[in-house]
Amino acid sequence: MSSRVSGTASNNGRLRLRTMLSALILAAALALSGCATWSGIVEPQTSTEDNSPEAAEARLVLDHLQKTNERLKNFKGVGRLTIRQEGKVQMDERLAWIGSDPLKLSIVLFAAGFPAVRMAGDGEWLYYQDDQAAGSTVKKIRASDPDFKRLLSIPIQSSDIIALMRGRIPIREHRSARLQPLKSGNGYVLMLMRTWGVHQMVFLDETKTQVRQTEVYDSSGDLLFQANFLEMQLVDGYKVPLRLAVSGKEKTLVQLVVERYWADVPVTPSMFVLGSPG
Repeated sequence: MSSRVSGTASNNGRLRLRTMLSALILAAALALSGCATWSGIVEPQTSTEDNSPEAAEARLVLDHLQKTNERLKNFKGVGRLTIRQEGKVQMDERLAWIGSDPLKLSIVLFAAGFPAVRMAGDGEWLYYQDDQAAGSTVKKIRASDPDFKRLLSIPIQSSDIIALMRGRIPIREHRSARLQPLKSGNGYVLMLMRTWGVHQMVFLDETKTQVRQTEVYDSSGDLLFQANFLEMQLVDGYKVPLRLAVSGKEKTLVQLVVERYWADVPVTPSMFVLGSPG
C-alpha cells in the first residue's frame, strides 16, 4: 500500500513539474507571435574613419573573436540546466540540444527524467510541443530569431545561444570598436559602440585572446544579458563550453553544465521542424 502511494505521489510531482515547464515555454512561444525580434547575426560594421593604432588593434581583436571556431557549424549535446531567481532554484533539469549556425536550434527539456517539452526553430518558424500531453499538437509561430525572455527572464535570442554553444561571443551590430585596459590592470575590455553609446562590452585576459565575459546593452544603456564562459573543454579541436552562465539585470542566473558535446554532427532540415502543426 505504501509503495503504491509513493508511486502515485511521484507521478503527481512529475506531472506538476511537467505542467509548469509546459506553461512557461508555451508562454514564451506565444509571446513571439506579436513582436518582431532583431537578429543578432547582422554583419557588424566598424567605422573606417578612425585609423589610429588603438582603433587598428581593436579591429584585430574583433577579427580574432569572429574567427573563433568559425568552421564549427553543427553541434549537439546533453547537459543540465539550472535557473535561479534571486538565488532560489526555479528549475534544475536535464536538457538535450542540436544546433546549426546561424539560426537553427532544437531543444528537448526533461522533467524528472522524462521528456517534457520540445522546441525547435528553423530560422523562419518556432515550433513547440508538450511531449507527454495526450493528443498534444505542435504550436507553430513565425519567428526567425526567437527571444527567450519569457522563459528565462533574460532577453537572449536564439542566435546568441547558438554562438555561445559554439564557443563564440555573439557580436552585436556596431559602428566602431575601442580597446582599453581595465583599471585593475588585469586584462582589457573591447567596447562595441553605436552612435548613441556602448552596445556591447567584451572582457578579455592580458593576452587579448581569451574571453572572460560579455555584456550586451539596449539602446537606453540598460543591461540585456551577461554571459560568462565559466569553464571550457576541447572537443575535436574546438574550444567549447563545459560550464556556461548567463545572467540578466533582474537577478536571474541561468547555468548550463555540459555533460556530453559532439562537434561537426550531420544535420537535416527535419531536425528543426516538429511534426504537423495543429
